[in-house]
Amino acid sequence: MIKAAILDLDALVQKGSAIPLPGIPERLASFSAQRIPLAIISNQNTLIERTAEQRAFSPDGVSVPARVAANIKEITQELGLYGVPWFISLGDANARRRMSDAQYQGLIEQIAFELGSFFPEGALFVSQVIGPAPALFLTIAQHLQVAPSECLYLGVGEKEREAAEAAGMTCELVPAIEVAAFEATFGSFEATL
Repeated sequence: MIKAAILDLDALVQKGSAIPLPGIPERLASFSAQRIPLAIISNQNTLIERTAEQRAFSPDGVSVPARVAANIKEITQELGLYGVPWFISLGDANARRRMSDAQYQGLIEQIAFELGSFFPEGALFVSQVIGPAPALFLTIAQHLQVAPSECLYLGVGEKEREAAEAAGMTCELVPAIEVAAFEATFGSFEATL
């Protein structure tokens, strides 16, 4: 029996926007009607490098974490996901290879602090796990206070599905054809978060 759901951001909205994918508002309403607690997961593995670049080339500009926080708030408002915790995976193997341990750790701590300053306590969690990884899914299940076998993971990627299944969760992928059809109609663009 499903007692909680972990929703991948890429399965909820058009990439780079707060526009919900087809069927998502109804799905969220169903979870709400069943009183199923939710968590949102987003793998932001390029955030470390983008933050480092922004600080090097435009230190006085709006920070990358501030833009991410604004996007999270917009998506939360658009989908009515007030009170739903977000889990952001910051792990980045490429950045880790190019930076010293101290630089990498310092950036992660700085990003986590900046992102956290925009949210009430318990609303946002930042992980160093290089996602997708079973450890991140297990952490979320523990936060939701359910066994992994009682969690549904709703996402779009095979690697994420494999990680969630390795953690013992039931998985459901949004068909890539739905995402592709939506993006063909409304366009696709890359943006922070």
